[in-house]
Amino acid sequence: MSEQVRADVLLRLRKVSGQVAGITRMVEDDRYCVDVLQQLSAVTSAVEAVSKVVVRNYLERCVTDAINGGDPLIYDELMRVVFKHR
Repeated sequence: MSEQVRADVLLRLRKVSGQVAGITRMVEDDRYCVDVLQQLSAVTSAVEAVSKVVVRNYLERCVTDAINGGDPLIYDELMRVVFKHR
């Protein structure tokens, strides 16, 4: 990953970590289930957004380098990644 992408991913993950800590406190405080579910949904969306950034980086860097280098196995790996992270 480029430094810029890495910094973006780390920032996003730190925010997710803070959200999860907040949800933990909500559960400990016996907060209303709908409020907890709303926050869980927000975390899920945030993690999906991080995944998209990492997948894009994978395509732009790793896959491109492998194709340019003539690695025939990259297509099998790419199929596994695409169908796992859709």
